[in-house]
Amino acid sequence: MPSVLAILLLIGGGRLSVLAILLLAGAGAVLWSLEHPPPDTQKVQGDVPLRLLQWAVGLLPADRVDWGQAMLGELDRIEGRSGRWRFSLGSVAGVVLLPPWGPVGPMAALVAVALASAVVLDFGFVHFGLAANPWNWVLLVILAALVMGSIVAVSLLLRRPGVTRLGLVGGLFVAATWLGFSGFTWAGIISPYSAGAWSGPALLIGVPLVVGVGGAWRSESALVGRRAARLAGVSAGLAMFFVSTIAVVAIDGGPRDPGVGVAGGVSEAFSNVAMLFLMFLPLATTTIGWVVVTANARFRSVDLARRNHDSMSTPKAAGRVAEGSQSRTIGRLLLRAAVVVVVVMAVALFFQAR
Repeated sequence: MPSVLAILLLIGGGRLSVLAILLLAGAGAVLWSLEHPPPDTQKVQGDVPLRLLQWAVGLLPADRVDWGQAMLGELDRIEGRSGRWRFSLGSVAGVVLLPPWGPVGPMAALVAVALASAVVLDFGFVHFGLAANPWNWVLLVILAALVMGSIVAVSLLLRRPGVTRLGLVGGLFVAATWLGFSGFTWAGIISPYSAGAWSGPALLIGVPLVVGVGGAWRSESALVGRRAARLAGVSAGLAMFFVSTIAVVAIDGGPRDPGVGVAGGVSEAFSNVAMLFLMFLPLATTTIGWVVVTANARFRSVDLARRNHDSMSTPKAAGRVAEGSQSRTIGRLLLRAAVVVVVVMAVALFFQAR
């Protein structure tokens, strides 16, 4: 029974966790669709294999652009829906899974973190006898899928120009903040919310807001800032999951309910840290970071349009606006972040009250 509870916690974790996951996942899907609008031509819009291959070709480095164009040309000559799907999926797998996966150093470090997490997880699986319960094998498969999905996401994001440094710095900030709230103790790493009543909103709302503000301030474009927020969330989630697996093994799963054995407590602890660091943390950072960066870009475009209008009508007024624009940039950015804080905190308090 404890292992079944662990699976449910990984997937939902109670009414509040289910609502939070649905909220973040739904918001992430909407934001993704806004960031990737369908093409204007109806032919391309209805040709999913072509759109999928075009997305994969966009990941190729400059010296392999000709290879990508050759794949698109080959797809145009294939007739039949099943044949086009097979060619498209095979080409996407070749682009995504084959090297180069991005900058060698960061990619190697994150892959090493993922492999180390797998080693610690396997050790705990054997050491605490989790293999005796078949539900724990389902848990293991889910964890492996989440880790592999995070690695693929990191690989895709590291290939994007201008994203690596900003995203990894944001990831280090996020991981350091979570460790700080944990008090650098094993029990605190497993349950970072125990630092105080507002530790949860601070970690899942305040920290992503800082990442979003940093991305909006330092990125060259809104697209780079949004991708940097994703990379920050996924890389920090992988790092914290690795540390949390060590914590689970070190203290035998931590505190547990009366009557729950060591194996059940460890299984539940593994599911909790996976849900927290491989789902909640990346989703919160991506969603809130997207909102902050996008809001800043929209406000900036409105300001630019207003300045262009002023320059066409009254040159003297345009000069005064240009002089004061730089000094007001940080203030406007903080104001937008404050608005986002109020909205997100209101949503969080609503779910907490329920």
